[in-house]
Amino acid sequence: MNMLALRVLLAVLLVGTGLSGCSLLPPFETCEGTESAVAELDELPVLASRPQGAVPVGGGPWAGSSCVDDTAGAWLTAQRLYAYGGTREEVLQYYGREARAAGWHPVHDLDMGPDGRIAVFCFESAARPSITLAFESPEMLREIYGVEPDPGAVLGVDARTWFSWSAEAAPDGSRMSC
Repeated sequence: MNMLALRVLLAVLLVGTGLSGCSLLPPFETCEGTESAVAELDELPVLASRPQGAVPVGGGPWAGSSCVDDTAGAWLTAQRLYAYGGTREEVLQYYGREARAAGWHPVHDLDMGPDGRIAVFCFESAARPSITLAFESPEMLREIYGVEPDPGAVLGVDARTWFSWSAEAAPDGSRMSC
């Protein structure tokens, strides 16, 4: 297709969608005015649950809650990172029970999947934000969180398992699917 034909096609699409009242692009949401929704998400009671012995790792720019605004739109997130001396299976069993008891249900089976896969599990509730459980690799801990994978002396736990427990919502605080 030559450049002239491509320009004509784009012009027709833009004028046609503008005149019809439709748009090819979804409405773009920003983080403007989301402060109260971010604070409310950060106080979501289910985020306070953690297996006994799991130690919160805080202090980084990723900790707590925020509104993320990127080229795909905006969304709210509240995240907790934990170091744990137990196994991934114990963490899965704990959140499988606790999330269900609090009204969230896993989107997929809570299994560990093949070796080497980064395991991420999502829980949904009919009218509340989605909750995500992710097991972090040593590389992710260094790159994303700026944490060394074995700060046992600092945290007081033999950190065999690292995981994050987070909630995601639309900019107005409403439900967001996994």
